[in-house]
Amino acid sequence: MIAKLRLFLLLAVSTLFLFTAGCGKQDRTDEVAKDKPGMIGSLTDKPIAVYQNELLDLAFATASAIPIKPHIKDRSLAQEGGVAASLELDQPRRALGLIERIDNWRRGAGYADLAFYCAMHGYTDEVQQYLDLAGQISESAEDWRRDQIRVKIANTYTWLGQTRQADQLEMGLADAESVKVAGVKAMIAGKDSFEEQMNELDALIATGNFDIVKNALKACANLFNRFYDDIGRRLLTEEKINGSWSALPIFMRVELLTEMAGYALDHTDQAKALELINEAQNFMDGAQWPPEHRISLISKLVKLRFRAGDRQKAGADADTMLALFDSQRDKIVNVDRAEALRPLAEAYQLMGGTATALAVYKRAVEEGVENPNSRPRAEDLSATCLSMALHGGEPDAELWTRIHQINDGLGDPW
Repeated sequence: MIAKLRLFLLLAVSTLFLFTAGCGKQDRTDEVAKDKPGMIGSLTDKPIAVYQNELLDLAFATASAIPIKPHIKDRSLAQEGGVAASLELDQPRRALGLIERIDNWRRGAGYADLAFYCAMHGYTDEVQQYLDLAGQISESAEDWRRDQIRVKIANTYTWLGQTRQADQLEMGLADAESVKVAGVKAMIAGKDSFEEQMNELDALIATGNFDIVKNALKACANLFNRFYDDIGRRLLTEEKINGSWSALPIFMRVELLTEMAGYALDHTDQAKALELINEAQNFMDGAQWPPEHRISLISKLVKLRFRAGDRQKAGADADTMLALFDSQRDKIVNVDRAEALRPLAEAYQLMGGTATALAVYKRAVEEGVENPNSRPRAEDLSATCLSMALHGGEPDAELWTRIHQINDGLGDPW
């Protein structure tokens, strides 16, 4: 009897111990879950169309199908495109989930991008944790990779007005990277700091260093936008850009003018936008371009021209670029063909030519499988899916079938 009682007590104590340990383990699990970035906070994804959700998912899955060995650089870059598209579509929670699946230093860059998004969109309680995660990853990154993460962190501190933290990070950056912080300073500049910033940019441009000049002029473009309604200051920034870009290749001048035209449209100034678009067009017409570059750059101008009200020429230019692709297709390397067609499809979609846009997207999908290797196929398919998601290009049943067919067929050789 005593032996049975002892056995009963032993079993009872053991059961109580296991129950208590189990509860403790569950409590600890909850604590760990709270510590995981993806499990906390108030990040909320805005509603988007079902097809956009499916395209975003498929784009990232396709990018993630690329083997880590030996293609981690290409894989992570393609995955980063999915993060950028998610943030552009106001999907920060989705972006967080994607960031956590990137396997190299670009995860740190993704956390830094998410922190900047949070700072800009009012998720103030979320910012620091993502800055900290980005900073931790930067510590194990090397050279320019480390700098790229840290300049993004510095940008967020600058946006938040935490200049001491930003300055500390800038001190350890290469000059060409640290200039990027000037772009954010320009975005938040007040009238009392305009002259000081212009003087700083003057000094940077005077170095003659290509990368420094390029980033300094981008900062000038941000000042152009920031002080758009202040005509005097806006003209000063425009004159600074026009007088300082001689060291830049023409395509970078076109990119600057394109960016400034977009800012003009944001301020509902169609006349100024057209002036800038025409200036960029003159640069394009005055130089020889590989067909894929011409199609891509002109397609971007088409979108701006349409928004600026010059709809007839916008449509005509788009048709001319499509004809150019047809006539020059065989001269374009197969890995570059889909990249040339995507901006053109986006232009047709913006102009309301849904059927034509869909046809061009279908061509982009087919051009993307011309290469016998799966890695460029995956990169092109992922990029085309992201383009459709971002620009409202809904696939029809035929295109959906083809997209899944290509995705399912990815495999050796990569």
